[in-house]
Amino acid sequence: MIQETLNKAAAIELFEKEAVLFGTSDAVPFYRAIELFGESAATFFDRTIKFEGYLDGGADWNAWGACTDDRPMTNYLYKAGFLKLVTEHNYLCVIKAHAESEGGRIFDKCWEERSRRLEEREAEEERKRAERKAKRAATKAAREAAKKEQEGEQ
Repeated sequence: MIQETLNKAAAIELFEKEAVLFGTSDAVPFYRAIELFGESAATFFDRTIKFEGYLDGGADWNAWGACTDDRPMTNYLYKAGFLKLVTEHNYLCVIKAHAESEGGRIFDKCWEERSRRLEEREAEEERKRAERKAKRAATKAAREAAKKEQEGEQ
């Protein structure tokens, strides 16, 4: 099972090594992709293969067979879908490495501080908006009172 991240060239090389012909296109069967990338690949398929899902049927993946006992269906990934799977694999590897690294801890600390500053800034802007709204309401009320007073004098 592949544990390390892959760059695009390595991913394409792996696809070309593992691909078999289905119809007129090279593809990697799902079972083989799962053997290469583990259970997370099966979870990825389950999560992303749906109507208007991330994996696009016919473009990223397809199936071959007749849905019968003697010709069961088998699913496979075209190159585009395989690269999406590699991207998911890389993402999971990077997230794990991030969580275990000093650089990840430093980034998280800085990001949390940034988020705190943004929240404080948004709260201050909201306070100022509320203050301006209250001033507008007070000005409007004063105008209306002056208008009523002026109408009363006539």
